[in-house]
Amino acid sequence: MAQADYIPAGRTSRIVSGPIEIQIQTEFALRPNPRLTTSIFSKGQVIHKVEQEVLNQITSFEDKIRVEEMLRKQHFEILQTLKDEKKLKPFLSATIPMSGGNSLYRRICGIKGVERVFHIDNEGNFSSDSISKEFRQKYSAISKSMLEVINIFALMPGGEREKGVYEVEPDRLYLASCGKECYFILTNMSHAGTNFESEIRQVISV
Repeated sequence: MAQADYIPAGRTSRIVSGPIEIQIQTEFALRPNPRLTTSIFSKGQVIHKVEQEVLNQITSFEDKIRVEEMLRKQHFEILQTLKDEKKLKPFLSATIPMSGGNSLYRRICGIKGVERVFHIDNEGNFSSDSISKEFRQKYSAISKSMLEVINIFALMPGGEREKGVYEVEPDRLYLASCGKECYFILTNMSHAGTNFESEIRQVISV
């Protein structure tokens, strides 16, 4: 069997506590060294990571079962810790940065009718592999021509892009540039008719 056949299956969970919603994703990565990584997301942004090295290569079905059990245990322990509301709220307040791009990210997320926000840098790179994968699954055609799409906003001297908002998919997907970074903004179909372009433009111009 090829080595790819021995890759352990990952796990994903979600916790909702009042206004707080986080996603927990645990995956096996082969490079640069074999390891288990649990990523914790809030509103699409990685706020914390837990990593554990896997000392031996996976070369058999038995190895795969062993590592999958390690993965399951790591995921479950972190999930149980975060299900404790007393631990969850301090954890979030301590790990979510409150300044810079994240502040803008939160304002965009706060627009009524916005369903999902995908943050990318000015070269078209997502903030995490899992977010990149999620976007590719939803919009594979855009992913394949990412630079061509974000080049709608020209690169300026110093690496910043022109500011603006572009409607990629009518009443559904928007691309916003705030100069230093860009955002793909997915809106809820139930809010069709809302002038999202104007709403987003107001937020990024603050």
